[in-house]
Amino acid sequence: MNPQAYESLLSLCEQRRSYRQFSPEDTLGEDVVEAILKLASHSPFASGRKNWKIAVVKDRETVCALADAVQEEAQALAAKMEEEPAAFFLNYAKSFTFFRDAPALFIPYCRESATMKSLLRENASAEILQWDRDNLTKSLSCAAMLILLAAESLDLGACYMTGPLLAGKKLNQVLGLAENVLLGAIIPVGHKL
Repeated sequence: MNPQAYESLLSLCEQRRSYRQFSPEDTLGEDVVEAILKLASHSPFASGRKNWKIAVVKDRETVCALADAVQEEAQALAAKMEEEPAAFFLNYAKSFTFFRDAPALFIPYCRESATMKSLLRENASAEILQWDRDNLTKSLSCAAMLILLAAESLDLGACYMTGPLLAGKKLNQVLGLAENVLLGAIIPVGHKL
């Protein structure tokens, strides 16, 4: 047992908070991005294949296009609701786009594979297929947690966001990713205000 290492990790976890305000003038150097990616590369992954990647988006135009896609999808969903629930949802969905001002977005993703479908073929139930997909999502969450801890260790603010994923396919298009790519989260990272 290494009590010093445990106490350091515990302190880091206790300090970590979700930061939701960023300055659009803020920037992150490549050395900081590489440090976060290096730590995240040690994340476990279901089946041990580590077939995940992390997109890093720093281009303002792309960040804004991602936020616009989320906002458009929220509007489209609200249009299918009655007036009162739509107003509630749109107010809630405002929080899905605050990453617009972040200097960098870290987006863990993987190719959505159908491992169990290929093994079971016509015997693959909806339940087992959902389990297979959930394993990918949980694995991406491990990488996301390491991104959050890496950011905190560098005294940066970050936030784990899954709300924006309601626009998953549109986000894939903006990022230039294939349709069968599963996004795990959008994690804005920047200097603490």
